[in-house]
Amino acid sequence: MPRVATRPEVYLALSPAATATALGISYSHVRDAINEGVLPVYVVGVKHRIHVSDIERFLRSFPSPAKRKYTKRRSVPHE
Repeated sequence: MPRVATRPEVYLALSPAATATALGISYSHVRDAINEGVLPVYVVGVKHRIHVSDIERFLRSFPSPAKRKYTKRRSVPHE
């Protein structure tokens, strides 16, 4: 569930679409992480924003890129 910003503070935050682009994953993976409560989202007016510190925490929660649940699946060519 989104949290509503209660004070007009300035934070470095990205939209879910910009977060997906910055992380190199799909928008649907970001949306899934938000819906699962793994990635907190804030509502500012009608816009959803994700704090950069939350994005960094989200990335640090994965020990290695190979174990990330939200990374793109890449096909490996057969020899």
